[in-house]
Amino acid sequence: MGVFSTGGVGLDLGSANVTICLENEGVVLREPSYVLTLRDDPDEVLGVGRDARQMLGRTPKDVALLSPVMDGAVADVEQATLLMKSLAEKALGKRRALEKNRLVVSMATGATRVEHAAAQSAVRASGAKKAALIRASIAAALGAGLSIEEARGVMVVLIGGSTTEVAVLSMNGVVAARTTRTGSLALDEAIMRYIRREKGLIIGQRTAEDLKIDLATALEIPMTEVENVTLRGRDARTGKPATAEINALDVQRAILPALDNLLESIREAFENTPAELAEDLLTNGIHLSGGGALLEGLRERLAAMLNIPVNISENPQDEVARGACIAASDDKIYQKLQLTGCLLEV
Repeated sequence: MGVFSTGGVGLDLGSANVTICLENEGVVLREPSYVLTLRDDPDEVLGVGRDARQMLGRTPKDVALLSPVMDGAVADVEQATLLMKSLAEKALGKRRALEKNRLVVSMATGATRVEHAAAQSAVRASGAKKAALIRASIAAALGAGLSIEEARGVMVVLIGGSTTEVAVLSMNGVVAARTTRTGSLALDEAIMRYIRREKGLIIGQRTAEDLKIDLATALEIPMTEVENVTLRGRDARTGKPATAEINALDVQRAILPALDNLLESIREAFENTPAELAEDLLTNGIHLSGGGALLEGLRERLAAMLNIPVNISENPQDEVARGACIAASDDKIYQKLQLTGCLLEV
């Protein structure tokens, strides 16, 4: 540990959620990546995080609900900075929360130069005493406790809200990586489209997410276990309030195309792994991380498809923030990741 050992802060800046981890305390905050402002005056902030998301689908005409992070990248530098500052103040319980801390923020491995520059600008403006960006797949591996220092391959599949990263790590660096612009939010959108098309009912994203959490599975569903539930929404033809019956089979049919697309991208990345590291992966399997890893049956489905072990921790949605916090808190790890280019000071 170094001079910053009492102030390490790890922040996972995701499309769906912002997760903050503090040294010696662990993950203390996870809130949606939303900012609520006046439409004509974006500087007038009405709410951030969970407070802002409560207005999803309910905003008046003069209010805008913004998502500063899109497809795993910073889309609005000012609003992303505000989101980080506000949630950091909430997590640490004080104003100007980061001015005495070292902050490490996750960054998608497949970020373009423009996206990289936007992330740098947002993190630089956060007010942290010292700040850096870390590759999300490296952070996930650190947060999961995987050994990435040795000369052997470790594969991490990180399923976020809008992106999925498949990376092979070795000797504190990224040997091979592939990022696709699909994630768990694609399943929510697929459920919304299916219910409108098949049930004639319009539902919001929050309802779709609840259905995914409660009913979705990547495995076959026995007909004997199917039970109908009543869903409330708006009639697609009349616009009036309406209800419809739905069950787990409906949800599975809804997510199947998006799920197959997600699994296919993982399979292609696995097949393009360097031959020298393939044997390591067959022995050690792959590690499934990110909030999307929580989909019931995904681990079993992926293991059967690739015919190798698939491992998952108890809280995969926290691993990136935990790993970023480890890098922020430990000078030795921080410096090693700098040498491999997986951590960049801003």
